[in-house]
Amino acid sequence: MATLTYITKDVDIKNKAVLHFGELFVLVAPFLKKPVSAEFISQRIKVKPSRVRAVLNKLYNHNLIDYKRSFDDDTGKYTYIWTLNHEKLKAFLKNYEFDVSSEKSAAEEECDAPFRCRGCSEAYSFDSATDAAFKCVRCGSTIDSAE
Repeated sequence: MATLTYITKDVDIKNKAVLHFGELFVLVAPFLKKPVSAEFISQRIKVKPSRVRAVLNKLYNHNLIDYKRSFDDDTGKYTYIWTLNHEKLKAFLKNYEFDVSSEKSAAEEECDAPFRCRGCSEAYSFDSATDAAFKCVRCGSTIDSAE
């Protein structure tokens, strides 16, 4: 069984994971050792399934996780079982290079930046604030509405 201890042991890799997949990834990652549903994870860590699915979808967008979907006739809903590709994730996190200046300029260049950091006044769009889990990537302060 693959383990994800390299994420928690290496601060650089953990920061890369949080940057790409959000702070919730650190809580979700231990459950990705085997195929699992978002609902199961959400029950265990006591957060809404939609927040867990957001993390899983970010992994999916980087082609690091796959899912199988099945229909439950009793509930009338689909169930998604997610399977992480451990080797791809490890390679992605180890090979990704931080470019703080480009991350900063991307946030500054966005013309619709309705959110600002309380600490350093860094501007964020809704998407970039959500990706950063409303924590400033520059100073770690809370990101709030600029209005």
